[in-house]
Amino acid sequence: MKILLIHNFYQGFGGEDAVALAERQLLEEHGNAVTSYTRHNDEIKSYKLLDKIKFFPDTIYSLRTRREIEALVKARKPDVAYVHNVFPLISPSLYDTLHSLNIPTVQVVHDVRLWCANGLFYTKGRICERCKYGNYLNALRYRCYRDSYTLSALYSASLGLNRLAGMTDKIDAFVCLTEFYRQKLQEVRIPEEKIFIRPNFIDACSLRPESGGGTDSYVLYLGRLSEEKGLRTLVHAFERLPSVVLKIAGTGPLEASLKAYLQLKAIKNVVMLGFRDEKAKWDLLANSLFTVVPSECYENFPLVVLEAYAAGRPCVGSRLGSLPYVIEENRSGILFEAGCVDDLVNKVRYMVETPDEADRMGRYARSLVESTYSPAACYQTLMGIFSAVCGRA
Repeated sequence: MKILLIHNFYQGFGGEDAVALAERQLLEEHGNAVTSYTRHNDEIKSYKLLDKIKFFPDTIYSLRTRREIEALVKARKPDVAYVHNVFPLISPSLYDTLHSLNIPTVQVVHDVRLWCANGLFYTKGRICERCKYGNYLNALRYRCYRDSYTLSALYSASLGLNRLAGMTDKIDAFVCLTEFYRQKLQEVRIPEEKIFIRPNFIDACSLRPESGGGTDSYVLYLGRLSEEKGLRTLVHAFERLPSVVLKIAGTGPLEASLKAYLQLKAIKNVVMLGFRDEKAKWDLLANSLFTVVPSECYENFPLVVLEAYAAGRPCVGSRLGSLPYVIEENRSGILFEAGCVDDLVNKVRYMVETPDEADRMGRYARSLVESTYSPAACYQTLMGIFSAVCGRA
């Protein structure tokens, strides 16, 4: 099959970028002819004045994208377009262009950016779905994108105008990573026949998990340090668990304030490691008791859960968003009420005090990445989606 894979990379490399690269590799390994159309937000760093002026209309509708996609389609004649992210540089003009060229478009729902300016359904420290039915003025009112009136207005305009122009009608299929996001798409009136479920995958063949536990064992948080990730709840919980070590690996806007809090309260059992490369990440996972995902926003399908499973480690996660669909209660981990310090303390204490249970859950978690979340299984599902969409077209 000839596939046009489309992705706008972020300035800070994240899970969505990793998934897009892994998808290309998976498709090519199975003999598909993949053409990539990508942009990278690092381009913005070199913008001159005229580029900055053009950035605003281009984010709403990029004529460059239209020209380049038309040329690519003419040269490569793809059977299907497989889209990951279009914001901000590629822009929603992609959907209009592909629709006009009769190329079936499959959009992966990594987040809710098509219905929310910041893509999270989260603002000012809480869940927010004010914009999902089309009134994007709420995003401007609450400065939902980077706490900026200007950028919030830009995304409000882009989403609002393109939605009025039938943006989502021009997308032939939406690939949700979990059942939770399928329900969210139904709420914004995406037709049921356009919605498919297909999870993320991970190749765990080269990883050999070992039993956790030991005198130097610790609990691990791995990811971005930001408000919606529940880091404050996490630190407050471990403040009450002085005998349990928590290692936090990652960077983000909360890093400085978390370090200041740990120093102010003289909390010794929480260690902030900063950024860690791939090898260090896998070493941390392999030597941990379990990972914790305390998010207070609608997580979709965080790769850190699959990485923990690949290392044979269970997860303690918040009962919110897609996490209850990814973390199987008492099988691959346990859940706690999002934002509830007491509940998180109890769940962490249980996992630490019952290492045999943690090992059992870790073994089951590992079996999931060898079956449900394997590259082979997810490839077959994806090709079934492509076939259905192309056949329908």
